[in-house]
Amino acid sequence: MPNHVHALFVQNPDFPLEKLVLSWKTFTTRTINKLIGRTGTLWQRDYFDRLVRDDKHFRNCVRYIRRNPEKACLTKSEYILYESNLAKTVE
Repeated sequence: MPNHVHALFVQNPDFPLEKLVLSWKTFTTRTINKLIGRTGTLWQRDYFDRLVRDDKHFRNCVRYIRRNPEKACLTKSEYILYESNLAKTVE
């Protein structure tokens, strides 16, 4: 079963990363817990973030995210990969 998420996005300077992650974790925890009939904590307390330095780093991040499900031996039905138009240009 997948146990983590990778996301690559442009941050809005008016909405700090901490608030974005808290909002995302709160929403997904409530939704997932409702679906599986449980309550309580779902996500780890902390998270790992990284600032993308340049175009090369961006391309490497996109490729890493694409390869991650395969490295975890997941089948296509076990994960969702959404890519923006920009990410789709990365080979």
